[in-house]
Amino acid sequence: MTTYRPAPALDTAGLLVRTDIPQSWDSWAGRAPVTLRRRWISLAEGRIPGGVRTFALPGPQGEQVALVGGVMQAPTGHVRFDPQRVLSGGSAADGVAADGPHPWKGRSTGTLFPTCLLMGPNYESAPVGPGARDPRLLGEYLDTLLDWCREQGIRSVSALFLRPDHPEFLDVLRTAGFDVVPMVDRSDMDVTWDDLDGYIAGLRRNQRFTVRRELREIAARGITVSERPIRDEEPELLPLRAQLMTKYGAVPDAQREAASFRHLREHFGPENVWIVEARRQGALLSFTMLVRDGDQWTALMSGTDYEHPDASFTYFATMFYRPAELAPGQGITTISYGLGTVQAKRLRGCTVSTLAAAGLVLG
Repeated sequence: MTTYRPAPALDTAGLLVRTDIPQSWDSWAGRAPVTLRRRWISLAEGRIPGGVRTFALPGPQGEQVALVGGVMQAPTGHVRFDPQRVLSGGSAADGVAADGPHPWKGRSTGTLFPTCLLMGPNYESAPVGPGARDPRLLGEYLDTLLDWCREQGIRSVSALFLRPDHPEFLDVLRTAGFDVVPMVDRSDMDVTWDDLDGYIAGLRRNQRFTVRRELREIAARGITVSERPIRDEEPELLPLRAQLMTKYGAVPDAQREAASFRHLREHFGPENVWIVEARRQGALLSFTMLVRDGDQWTALMSGTDYEHPDASFTYFATMFYRPAELAPGQGITTISYGLGTVQAKRLRGCTVSTLAAAGLVLG
């Protein structure tokens, strides 16, 4: 198998490859989604096999176009982050890839690896920089990237979780010969209302009735839904996380979950990490963690006591209804709900968009 060896950073005639995320990254990102900012990438950079890289097109005034990613020596089999599995259809049964087409189906590992993977580690990817929507600069960036890959002995280039609101980049990929195929759906909620009644009024008629009924049921059971900043330690949340992990076939790990809570608190600052929780007579029934970055909330973690008879509907209250009520007063314009459970999110006001995957085998 060909072995990739990192090349030194090139001059302005070539590709600038770094083995870190430069301090200037956020100035390139501009109005890009918050998960494409430096602190979000560094939060999850371990998801990029072989270590995070930034690939940038330099110019006289600085970097013009850049993406984050890495170089994979071999497939990992990961259902979301292995481009061979995604592009060959191996992730379709898991809902991570569409039913088709699968352009890498039947391709041998030896024809694909090493591969240059372009991927934001937080389930959405897009170019950043002043040329991020300029077809000419995007084309120059991609030509330079492909030349660099060939020089390095890289056999394919892949991209995962590409946002559909960057059609210029998708068009440039297609023009360069990439197969661009649907991957997975993500959900986001634009805050266009002033209060809870306004949020409910914007839902479909049948769903308006359902939400009001659920809120009445929650109140009738004496359940309170409130919010608070994250604490130094959150032992009460761990059993609910364990139930959620078990429900979806994962193995609970209390120490790992506790470490995640501490890391998020330290990484974003406790003032930006809030817990929305539902309780009855002091017992915790459900919670959702919201992480603030600018005018966006990201619903990052949740848990529910599925064994408690009064826990019905509390997941929806902490995940959707209370955040929708709070968002206007907090200056929040978007709530990001990520991947999975698309229908439930759509019914509660989310806009669903289909992310794309792309692949090119280098001759």
